[in-house]
This record gives sequence, structure tokens and C-alpha cells, in this order.
Amino acid sequence: MRNLCLSLVLSVIVVGVWQANPAFAGAWTSGQGHMYNKFALNYFKSARQYDDDGDSHKLPFNGCFQDFNLNWYEEYGLKDNINLITSVYYKWLTDENRYIENKSHGISDMDVGIKYNLVKTPVVVSVQGLFKFEGPYDMKDVPSLGNGQNDFELRLLLGKSMEKLPIYFGLEAGYRWRFEDPSDEWRLLLEVGGSYDDFYGRIKLDSIISARNANDRDIMSVTNISMTPQFDLTKLDMTLGYNIDKKWSVECSYTPTIYGENTTSGYTLSAAVIFSF
Repeated sequence: MRNLCLSLVLSVIVVGVWQANPAFAGAWTSGQGHMYNKFALNYFKSARQYDDDGDSHKLPFNGCFQDFNLNWYEEYGLKDNINLITSVYYKWLTDENRYIENKSHGISDMDVGIKYNLVKTPVVVSVQGLFKFEGPYDMKDVPSLGNGQNDFELRLLLGKSMEKLPIYFGLEAGYRWRFEDPSDEWRLLLEVGGSYDDFYGRIKLDSIISARNANDRDIMSVTNISMTPQFDLTKLDMTLGYNIDKKWSVECSYTPTIYGENTTSGYTLSAAVIFSF
């Protein structure tokens, strides 16, 4: 499955890339009055967990963790070089094994941010500030829908759309400050994408690296094994999409975890509808 998805995405990007359009990707802003909306249905499943050394092991007692969620992500052009960003999830979580089954559902943490474009040529350069606000959930829920605190992230975004070979590349680097006990995090992302006719594809290598400054006591009080207070995680996001017309698109993604420490090991399947104007 993983090799098939990777081959399909590479085919779209490498073979048919002559109409690459990074208008809503990474460092690019959408322009004043333009809006990008992505409504995604995501399913994450894990039966394994990375330990502190990065080795993957089965969850105890044939355990299985599942995160089924709906996400609305949007960017709106306040000005030609400024985008407002929001993102909210509604989650259904299940953590079960041979002996117990825990379930929870509700609105998770919410993101609100601003992306500001600094340079348009020869490389697109933007900065992004993002606040993550605690959602309206009860931290007594098991599994927990969030970590019950607020964060702030500052990110530098670089983008390059090739001229002779119409394909775009993206590079992002950021740091997330956790206002309470969990560890701060370094955020890194590499992206390449392109399109052919009405089809498009992209690949993202997305990494979270812990700053290793979590409160030791907080590490022991985790009820969601996918968001422990101190973890590393690298995922490979492979996406194929189809532009129905100038406003509507659909896409599907396969995102396996490829490395981690102290978090779940699994994969995510996604289907999304995009409306932009």
C-alpha cells in the first residue's frame, strides 16, 4: 500500500508537472479577498508504539489506538501578503485492548494564525505566527482530546516555483513554545509538488523534534498515547488530488509514521474536499 501510493504521487509530480500551482502552498499567500477551505475526514490507526530509543513495539494486550476526526482548515487573504489561518478538529478517539475500551469525542484544540509574506522573488519567504488554544473539552476524558494548554509557534517558510521545470518546493522550520509542562518542539517540513492537467500531487516530510524540556511529573500523567508530553515524530504525507473546476477540488492522502520516540506508530488515511475562491 505504501509503495503503491508513493509511486502514484511520484508519477504525477515527476512525469506530469507542467502546470504546477503552489498558490495555497507553504510560503505563498492567496491574495486579498481570496479564501482556501479544506474539509478533511481523517482516520489514524496504531497498534504499535515507539519507545524512547525509537524502536517500535506492539501495544500491550493487543492494544489499538484510533483517531477518527473531521478537520476544517482555512486561509483567508486579509491583504495580498497577509493570510489569516484557522484550523479546528472534531475527534472520536478509541483506546482499547484485550481488557478495557476507552472512548471520547468532542472538539479538540484550535489553531489561529497569521502568515506574512516578506519576499516574492527569487524565493518566496514568509513568516507565520500560530496560537493553539485549548478546546472546550474535559481533561478527565480518556483518551484526552488535547493537552489542556495553550501554545505559540513561530515559523519561517521558504518556497520556490521552478521556471523551466514547473514544480514547486517548500521548506519550513519553526519552534513551538508550550506554555505549561510539555516539552517545547522544533518543527521541520520539506515539500515537493506539481500537477498535470486537472490532477496534482505532493509529498511532505513532516517532523516534530522535542526540545527535551518537559516537566518530569507531567510525563507520567498522559491519557492519550499519541500526544505524550515529550516525543519525536516524522511522517511522510503522500497526496493525490483532482481539480473539479476553478473552485472545487478533491484529494486523498496516505500518511505513515516513519520514525518516532515515545509516541504511537501507525498511519493516517484522509479524504478531503477543497473550496477556494
